[in-house]
Amino acid sequence: MELYQIRQLLAVAEHGSLSAAASFLNVSQPALTRSMQKLEREFGVTLFHRTKNSVELNEAGKIAVEQARLVMGAAESMSARMRAYKREQTTISIGSCAPGPMWALTAELVQRLPGKTITSELRSADTLTGGLLSGAYQLIILNQPLNQNEITCRHYVTERLFISLPPAHPLASKEEVWLSELAGQTMLLYADLGVWEQLREEKMRNIHFIVQKDREAFADLVTASALPSFTTNLTRRLAPPPLDRAEIPILNPEASIPFYLCAMERNRRLLESVPVPVFS
Repeated sequence: MELYQIRQLLAVAEHGSLSAAASFLNVSQPALTRSMQKLEREFGVTLFHRTKNSVELNEAGKIAVEQARLVMGAAESMSARMRAYKREQTTISIGSCAPGPMWALTAELVQRLPGKTITSELRSADTLTGGLLSGAYQLIILNQPLNQNEITCRHYVTERLFISLPPAHPLASKEEVWLSELAGQTMLLYADLGVWEQLREEKMRNIHFIVQKDREAFADLVTASALPSFTTNLTRRLAPPPLDRAEIPILNPEASIPFYLCAMERNRRLLESVPVPVFS
């Protein structure tokens, strides 16, 4: 019995006839008929009620189809797992719920693992958890640890929000500010905020934002503009702000978020190899 025969049997069951299944499989009907007859000889039972113009699954055929679905499911699961294993050997895929920790981790792994391809993307917590379990990600960054079997998590970094101001701004001389003090301001904002978006929705409704989606274009705009912008203890280390700007911490408790690095237990060594950032 070959796997292609299992696929063919399922195609016959799904399409209801040998001719329709043959068309779907892009094989000739006589070839498909011979393949099904060979399968019957191997099983030692007939699988179809045959008439002059049609074939129909009999009870043995229905049982065979039921088992065939299990076999194909196992085969597809095996194939997916082996593809994931291959990716793990050459690529480290990172998923994160916030951009700053993702950029920090990516920069760290690029330096530490020059022979690997590092990919990263911003996604929701549910998508990240599912991706970790399926093998789509080797490491994920969440704003709360997971309590699930076969997943291990540790604190990675706490990201703290700052406001970046030109020297002439009225708030530039302050040591700390509350978000409420920014009401009525026009500010530059990077578009992909991840979990930081909740803070904007809840505490920054009275701020007008000019939003830029491209990271490099946003950095250029901050350098060339006199408008305030946000930065964090992570992003200002990765891309130092203009020297003539004041970096003032935000006092709101929500302006500080702890992030956790999570991996499957089989990738614990990779997780433990990532150092805690010095700017945490």
